Amino acid sequence: MGEESSPDLEKYVQSLPIPEEREPDSRRWGVEHHEVEIQETTHSFHPDLPDTVIWGFDGQFPGPIIAGRRGRPLAVEVDNSQLPDEHLFEVDERIDGTTTENYVGYDGEVPEVRNSTHFHGLNVPPESDGQADMWISPDGVEGPRRARDVQVLPNRQSRLTSTYHDHTRGLTRLNNYAGLVGPYYIRSREEKRLNLPDGEYDIPLVLADRSFDEDGSLQYPKMFMANVSGDTATVNGAAWPSLEVEPRRYRFRIINASNARTYDLGLDNDDSVAHGSVPTIHQISPGHGFLEEVVSIDHHGDLHSLVLAPFERADVIVDFSEYAGETLTVTNDAEFPYAGGMDHGDNTESHPQLPEIMQIQVADELERPDTSVDPTNLTLPERNGPDPDDAEVTREVTMEMDMDMDNGLMIHTLNGKRWGDPVDFQPELGSTEIWELVNDDHHTHPIHLHLVEFEVIDRERHGDHGDTEGEDGHDTDHSTGPLPNERGGKDVVRVNPGETVRIAVQFGDFPGTYPFHCHVLEHEEHDMMRPFEVVAEDETDNPWRSCSDDPDREHSDKSGWG
Repeated sequence: MGEESSPDLEKYVQSLPIPEEREPDSRRWGVEHHEVEIQETTHSFHPDLPDTVIWGFDGQFPGPIIAGRRGRPLAVEVDNSQLPDEHLFEVDERIDGTTTENYVGYDGEVPEVRNSTHFHGLNVPPESDGQADMWISPDGVEGPRRARDVQVLPNRQSRLTSTYHDHTRGLTRLNNYAGLVGPYYIRSREEKRLNLPDGEYDIPLVLADRSFDEDGSLQYPKMFMANVSGDTATVNGAAWPSLEVEPRRYRFRIINASNARTYDLGLDNDDSVAHGSVPTIHQISPGHGFLEEVVSIDHHGDLHSLVLAPFERADVIVDFSEYAGETLTVTNDAEFPYAGGMDHGDNTESHPQLPEIMQIQVADELERPDTSVDPTNLTLPERNGPDPDDAEVTREVTMEMDMDMDNGLMIHTLNGKRWGDPVDFQPELGSTEIWELVNDDHHTHPIHLHLVEFEVIDRERHGDHGDTEGEDGHDTDHSTGPLPNERGGKDVVRVNPGETVRIAVQFGDFPGTYPFHCHVLEHEEHDMMRPFEVVAEDETDNPWRSCSDDPDREHSDKSGWG
C-alpha cells in the first residue's frame, strides 16, 4: 500500500471466531424487525497485536449474521448516531461524493462521517437498496436520495448467502475497511430438504485482508490509491486463525469481503505421510440458489481451485472423514492485483501477497454420527434462470483506465462515464436483456448489478493481453461457456483482461434507479459506477404487492431457483 508493513504476527495461534446469528429486536408492520447499531469500538485481530479501533455493525467485525426465510420480509433499521464526527481514516475530497458540488440538485452539507447500508444481492425496491446517495450522518444530515430509515427486505427470491455492507458515496472503501460488513442469509424449505450440514457444522468464512500499525490501528493510505491491499489475512475478524473440525462433512459459506483482493483458494496437507492428499471441495452454490450440479474442486476435479473476487461468494461442502488427525492449510495462489491468472507480474511486486489464509486441524474422533448428505450423491434443485433467447436488447459495457488530469489520480470508468452523468440504460420492468461486459484494462474487474441475479452466458478472449491460459488452466483464445461454478445465479461476475463476458439479466421486480459497478471498492469510488433505471409503463406493472402483505406465506419467485 505504500505504507510500512504490519507487525510480524505468528500464524495459527488463535481459534477461528464464528459470527452469531442475530435475533430480531421486535416485530414491525407484522414482520421481524432488526435495530442494528453502527458502533466505534475495539476489536482483537491477534493476541500479539494491540486492540484495534474499528467501526462495526453492533460493534462487531464482521457484523452478526442477519438471516431471513424465503418469502418472509424483514425490516432492518441501521442507526449510526453513536459514531464520532471524524472518520477513522483521511477523507480524500478529490473523490466524488465528498463535497456538495459533487451532487446534482443538492446544496446541503456533506459531513465527513456518513453511512448507507446495502443488502448485497437482494431483490428490493430502490428506496430500501442502501445506495450511494442514500446516506445519513450521525447528527441526521441526509443524502439527496435517502427515502427511509427502515429498509424493508422482501426476501422473495432464491435462497442466498450474501452480505450487508456500507455503500456510501465517496466513503465506501473507507467504511468497509473500517469494518462495516456482515453476512446475510435467505434460507428456504428446499434447502432444508437437502440435508446439508447445519448448526455448528455450517460455518461462514468472511475473508478480508488488512494492514496494521504497531499500535494495532488499521493502516490505510492517507491519499486515494486505485489498488489497495492488506498484508495480513483475516477470517471472521481473526488474523491467520485455526479451526478445529471433526472428521465429518462441513458446510462453509465463503464470502470475500476484501476491498480489492481476489483469492484463488485451495487446500494443502501439512502431513508428509499423506503425500499431499487433500479433501475435495464440493461447491453447491455461487451465492444465489444452487448450481446446475455439484462442482468438484481439487487437482483432478471440475476446477483446480476456487477463485473469488471481491464480494463473490461460494457455498461449499468439505468431507474431512478420511483426514482424522491431519492438519490442512487453506492456501491462496492469486496475485494482487489480480489479472485473471495471466502473467502481469511486473505490477505485483509492490503489493503484499497472501499465500496462506487459515489452518484446519482435523480431530481424531467424531462427537456424534454424521447424517448429512454425501455431496458426491447430491442432486441439486432444478434451476430456471433468465433465458437469453427472451432478450430483445443487447447492451455493451466497456471498462477503461485513464488519468483524472484534474486531480492527478488514476481513474476507472464504465463506458467512459461517471456516476453523476445521465442515465443511459433504461431496461423495461420484467424484460430480459443481454449485457456484454468488455474489459480492455489490465486488471480483472468484478462487475456487480444491484436488484438482479443474472446468468453467465459465455466468455470470449480478445485483443493482445499476453498469456491466453485462463483461470481453469486451459487455453482461452476463443469463446467458452461459463465456468462450472458460474452455472447458477450470480450478482458479481469477474471480467478478466482482454475478455468479454456476456450475461442474461431479467429486470424484475421493481421499477426505479439502481447502480451497477466494479466491486473493487477503490475502482467503484473513482469512478467505476453507473446507474440504470428500470422503467414501467404503469404502476400496475409491478408484480409484487406491498412487502408487508402476507409475511408468513413462503412465496414462489419467478426464477424458480431454490
